[in-house]
Amino acid sequence: MLDTQTLSQLVFDAFTRQITWREASSRYPVAEYIESFRNLRAGFERLLEGLTDAQVAYSEPTNPMWSLSETVTHLIYSQNFYHNQLLEITSSELPHLVEAARGFGEGAQQNVPAAQLRAMLSAATQQIEGVIAATLPHSNPEQVTRHAFFGEVTYATWIFLLMAHELDHYRQSVVMRRLARAAHPS
Repeated sequence: MLDTQTLSQLVFDAFTRQITWREASSRYPVAEYIESFRNLRAGFERLLEGLTDAQVAYSEPTNPMWSLSETVTHLIYSQNFYHNQLLEITSSELPHLVEAARGFGEGAQQNVPAAQLRAMLSAATQQIEGVIAATLPHSNPEQVTRHAFFGEVTYATWIFLLMAHELDHYRQSVVMRRLARAAHPS
């Protein structure tokens, strides 16, 4: 598993086009990115532990960050994009899923109760873990496809992008959890 600082630098370098997304994903073995993703997802589950409905729904009008409810539902919904990309670049026979509409904020839902949010995240985690387990053995590190925004991508690139998306929202969620607990002490 890679540390957050290393991952953040790689994401920053790719986002600012100092390197390509494919280059970023080739710096470490795909297993490292998978383990980093798992660690981040477990971190999300820990962030939600013990929170009330009011805390996961909390957002501050003067702060542009999403509530935890919006962030987690967005991650769950947008996960289908990565699910489908992993299927496309491998020889898997798994079914594709309906993807989020194009744009930003797809799937974000306000006011999802805390217990429901935890259950949804757990189910989504099991789903993406299953897809990774089913596709990784069929991945070919030399197979490259082209994506309009991300350029040349490999299986490792899609895993890296899944992890990068999770990392971005995880950092925001750590801050939002603190704000929500301060606004609604339990």
